Amino acid sequence: MNKIFSNQFLIYASVLIGFWILELVLGQQKVKEKLLHSLLNIKFLLFVLPIQIVFSLGVFMTAQWTEVSGWGLLHLFPFKLSFIPSFVLAFIVLDFFEYLYHRMMHKVPFFWRFHQVHHSDRDLDITTTVREHPGESILRLVYTILMILVVGVSPAILIVRQFIQSAINLISHITLKLPNKLNNIVSLVFITPNTHQVHHHYELPYTDSNYGDVLSIWDHIFSTFMKKEPSEIVYGVDVNMDKEKCNNFKNLLKSPFDKDLELIKKDE
Repeated sequence: MNKIFSNQFLIYASVLIGFWILELVLGQQKVKEKLLHSLLNIKFLLFVLPIQIVFSLGVFMTAQWTEVSGWGLLHLFPFKLSFIPSFVLAFIVLDFFEYLYHRMMHKVPFFWRFHQVHHSDRDLDITTTVREHPGESILRLVYTILMILVVGVSPAILIVRQFIQSAINLISHITLKLPNKLNNIVSLVFITPNTHQVHHHYELPYTDSNYGDVLSIWDHIFSTFMKKEPSEIVYGVDVNMDKEKCNNFKNLLKSPFDKDLELIKKDE
């Protein structure tokens, strides 16, 4: 188990650092600005990592239990599915649940109070991926355990899926974009940096669009898919666009619990 966690962390860190360097080389941010922005977001990772480690044990123990006990939707078939069909089916169902989770984080005021910390980043880049309030990490991991119980995912399927999910989540936050023609094709099925950047636009209804985790098909099915010209996208949240406030780590941690520090949707 420790080896699995270590390998996942090393792969995640390698992708994060690799694309961070690529953004620096191909982007327009100065080195000092990018370093300061990255250090702010990495602080969230330092707070969230202990939570991730503890709850990840619960996630994998739950997956092991569902496999042994035969609990969950995947075990309702009258015959045993081989790995590939099980993986494809589990991936699609779990991705749908992730879509529901993301939509819920925007639509339920209590959950949004935590999730808005992620959206408050005025300079979206790959480090924005780890800009997650510890409270949201707990909510997300509890939801993940419930998903596994419902679907009945085995540890092997979960490991492969999490690798793909983590890579796509990182890539969807990069500052780089796909060419429009390629993006129009890829975004029919998958979330791309282009589509996720629209999701981080500061104004509604764009903020409440493109909820997909890996697959964009749910946004197309439920009419939450939106496009916007890249030159018109402004990152942040509409109630407070003050960079100083959005970059104050201590205030960001306190904001879900303090009305005076709330960043968005005060009319809840």
